[in-house]
Amino acid sequence: MKRSAWFVLVIVSILVTWSTATADVPIPMNRWVTAGQPGLQNEEQMWICPTDTTITIINHRDFRLGYRQIGLGRSTTNGLIWIDTLIHPDYQIFPRQSDPVMTVNSSGDIIMCYLDYDPNYDDRSHLAFLVSDDCGETWAGPTTVSPTTGFYFEDKQFITCDRTGGTYDGNVYISWTRFPNPDRIMFARSTDGTQTFEDTILVGPTTTSTCFGGPIDAGQFSQPLVGKDGAVYVFWQAMTIDSTGGCEWCRSIRFNKSTDGGVTWQGDRHVRCVEGYNSVDGGIGVYSQPTTEADITNGPHAGNIYLQWRDTKDGAPYDSDIFFMRSLDTGHTWSEPIVVNDDPVSGEVDQFHNWLVANEEGILASLWYDQRVDPAHYKFDVFAGYSYDGGETWTSNHRISSESSSPSLLSSSQDDLPNGDNLDDIQIPLQPTAGLIGEYIALTCVGDIVAAAWTDTRNSTGPGDQEVYSARWHLPLTDPRLIYPLDGETVDVDGPGLFWATAWKEYEDLYQLQIDDDNGFGSPEIDLTVTDNLYDDPLTGLSDGLWYWRIKAFGSPGGIAEETDWSEPGSFRLEGVSCDCGLWGDVNADAAINPVDVVYMVNYVYKSIDNLVQPPLCPLPAGDVDCNAAVNPVDVVHFVNYVYKGITPFPCVDPCAL
Repeated sequence: MKRSAWFVLVIVSILVTWSTATADVPIPMNRWVTAGQPGLQNEEQMWICPTDTTITIINHRDFRLGYRQIGLGRSTTNGLIWIDTLIHPDYQIFPRQSDPVMTVNSSGDIIMCYLDYDPNYDDRSHLAFLVSDDCGETWAGPTTVSPTTGFYFEDKQFITCDRTGGTYDGNVYISWTRFPNPDRIMFARSTDGTQTFEDTILVGPTTTSTCFGGPIDAGQFSQPLVGKDGAVYVFWQAMTIDSTGGCEWCRSIRFNKSTDGGVTWQGDRHVRCVEGYNSVDGGIGVYSQPTTEADITNGPHAGNIYLQWRDTKDGAPYDSDIFFMRSLDTGHTWSEPIVVNDDPVSGEVDQFHNWLVANEEGILASLWYDQRVDPAHYKFDVFAGYSYDGGETWTSNHRISSESSSPSLLSSSQDDLPNGDNLDDIQIPLQPTAGLIGEYIALTCVGDIVAAAWTDTRNSTGPGDQEVYSARWHLPLTDPRLIYPLDGETVDVDGPGLFWATAWKEYEDLYQLQIDDDNGFGSPEIDLTVTDNLYDDPLTGLSDGLWYWRIKAFGSPGGIAEETDWSEPGSFRLEGVSCDCGLWGDVNADAAINPVDVVYMVNYVYKSIDNLVQPPLCPLPAGDVDCNAAVNPVDVVHFVNYVYKGITPFPCVDPCAL
């Protein structure tokens, strides 16, 4: 393997990185999708058409008529010009639609799903599907998961399609939350392209605990996923209660798994405790819902399962980050979390509403809202980051939105139910109000083309007016992100070495490494080109003390003809430097033990002449031949016996091995 295996043990333990640099990548052109439509537009999903990448489709929740509808944007000009409409009334079953999502199948058909409900009843809702075989020019449907409505309300559905080419290729999977209280996580599958669906299955059941006085909600924000082997997963945000019968509990991410195409399930399992629900500046509701992806390629990371979510670090409740974990064994075990965003580790900067996708090469891209641009950490922008090495590292981040959005221009939707309640004001444990900008964001990546869509306020006329913006760009070569050692950290010469994030595609990336004792790097002690993002050669050319390092990335010959700026310098303090001290008595460093060394010893010990020359980089004075951590007359006696009488001074190991 190109990447050193040992570093997996190091990287999974690192939650933050010192690097604060933003890669010198241009902000892509931002395009206005909804073009001045009144009301709220949010909860975007999008796909670049797999069969014609000039075409891009966006769907989103839209309130231009004063109530929930599904907006549909289509561009046939690489995202430069957008045609923006609402889905036609022929595709509407009930008066309201919400929660739009989208996926594609192996043939390139676009599959859209949305919640279709009657606002006059709490229990009349459908999960409706439309399918387009011409990249969104025309649509067929709607078809529904269930032919009739039940005594419940369906909510927050997400979908996926098996594109593995295996036994279940083409299967469409959907998971969602079923109300009323207590809620539960449901699942259904279609084996005929959404024309019909099999009976619904309970994959996330409610639990009962005497500590909480009865049933506990199963959770919310479920997301289905298909692995390389065709296994189906459903992840969701939930509550995990002490399995030993105690009353300890935490908000958590849980998942269930099926290995037979969604027919039978293994039982839900706990992955990790998370913060759950919170809000950031301006009253924006944020969540720890899972976003997931799988590597279904034939590449070096095939079979990996990826999990990403928003969370806060211990002791920093007002600094939320985008966290990431991966499983290399189909969900049996998970790595420790690492942080995707690279803003300063101090400061109350929130990242939230993330989305995660992978392209046909297994390259991961992530998108989220981010407050780092605004010095007051109030307004928010859209940022992106990438992983070219199967989620082991994440690149420096770069800004996607060209203007910041203000929470002061956001407003809750008003969509009344028959009893006068607002649908967004229903307060049930584990079901918070819908966010002011919805609850998810849009990202797609086909080949080297990346596109995103988000909720934006730059053209808002006042609170309650939002717009959909989009951008399209190519995977960038980003400034290297230094990961290990953390800035200023003391490291051992025999430690794991220097490690930075892969800045471009694996096996096509080159790096120039410089190390110097001067942060100006006027005359670097080490200056070399490496083909890996790890430098673990023994640091024997360096002495104990403070050192600075920086990295520049290049595209490989024959690949992209680009190079990055230098990363912001990192620093580390080196201790325990090893050296070639086989001649442990060579105090004048001339590669020999002879009478000259005896003279040096005599001058140093008996005449207090502090000019004892030591072999460079030795951890103990080369004159300490008896290994007692002191240079004194006893060492002189050993020298005299060895040099003039041939008597081996002492049965001590080489000082360099200590």
